This record gives sequence, C-alpha cells and structure tokens, in this order.
Amino acid sequence: MKVIILCAGQGIRTGFNYPKCLYRFSNGKTLIEKNLIAIKKAGFKNKDIIFATGFKDILIKSITKNKYVYIFNRFYKSTNMVYSFYNVIRRFKSSDYLIIYADIIFDFKDLLRIKKSKNDIITLVDKDWLKKWREKKNYLNDLEELTIKKKKVLNIGKKTYKLKKIDGRFVGRTKFSKSTINTLIYNDFFKNLLKENKKIDFTNLLMKLINNKFHIYALEKKINWFEFDRKEDFVTYEKKLKIYN
Repeated sequence: MKVIILCAGQGIRTGFNYPKCLYRFSNGKTLIEKNLIAIKKAGFKNKDIIFATGFKDILIKSITKNKYVYIFNRFYKSTNMVYSFYNVIRRFKSSDYLIIYADIIFDFKDLLRIKKSKNDIITLVDKDWLKKWREKKNYLNDLEELTIKKKKVLNIGKKTYKLKKIDGRFVGRTKFSKSTINTLIYNDFFKNLLKENKKIDFTNLLMKLINNKFHIYALEKKINWFEFDRKEDFVTYEKKLKIYN
C-alpha cells in the first residue's frame, strides 16, 4: 500500500503565503512533519509516501528534505484534489492507496485501522465529530451531509444545515484497493469525471462512485483529528486541542 498526501492547494482561507501544511507549531514541528510521524508509526516507509504537490512545491520538498516521491500538479490553480489524486495514480497503478488530506492532523492508530481493512473502498468517519467541530469559527457554514446504513455510505458531500442528515464527519482518510484503481483507470472514470468538472472535490468523487454502483464503506470510530481551514484553526488547536505528536 502507498500513501498519497494531497497538498497541492493554495489554502487561500488561511491567508498564508505558503502551503498550510507547512505551518509551524510552537513545538517547532510543522503540520506535515507531525503527519509524517503518524504515517511512519503506521508502518509506511519513505518509498511508500507520495506527495501530490502544486502550490510552492519546492517548499514542501525542502521541509521534507526531498526524502519521498513528489508528483507535481501543474494545473493546481484551476483544478482540485481529485485531479491531483488522478495525476498520481495514472503513473503508479499497481498498488492499494491510502489518501490523506495534508491539512488534517490525526492519530496513527486510525491509519492502522483503515490500512487493515479488506474493503475495496473504505473511508474513516468520526462518530463523535460535533463537539470538536464546534471549536471552529462559523462551524455551521461548513457542514456536509453524510448518511450511513449498514456500514455503507449512502450520501456524502452535499452542503447541509440539518444535523439529522449527518451520521458522522468525513475526516480525509480513504483507502482504495489496487483492483478498484485499475478498474477506474481502465474505464476512463477519472478522465470523464474531470472533463465534466475539473474542480470536483473528494467527497463529491465518493458520491459519484456511489452513484456508479461502487460500495463505499464507513469505518466509524471516535477519532482523534482536527482540520485546519483558516488561520484561527491553528490558534484553536494550540490552545485547546494539542493532543498529537
């Protein structure tokens, strides 16, 4: 299995002039360095870790000491993370993949759980998400529908203000089997999808897969994680939630 770290975006909402995964915390470590610690604790080697880069990729290479595989998305300004994902897998088809958002901090134990799963597509879902999400400013403006029945995701990605339509929170960790990746590439699924919408995001990719009869399984847990969307999220984490690595 290989890990793809999605880190091509500009992170405009933070106001930073560098990728937000390079934010340096008070203990001296950057967000990406903290996540690399967790990834390696979960048993992944340097050769198994692929950075899907874009915005100021040279800084990411510098901070990570050029130890890993880096695939540059030269269209990062006009595309989204699904294109960055496809930009990697069309080059390296013969593997299972674990997709990781670079702007979410997490516990390595949750990576181990998803890594061990036998399902072709499985995504981590936090069942106890709301308390944590309320720490974020204007949290009601960033809610997404996610409904689950018998461990399968039925709906995901649509904006909502109704908590009854949220069975949990998608936390940016999804595993795809080698066979699924090969099927999607062979059938030109990504090519056709990106022609339709080159800025499609990851949860809407999952919804498209569901609509095309793929089963997306939910690994439902109380998960240690936090997502950084805005500058104030980093302040919140340092003051209240400093719990990882």
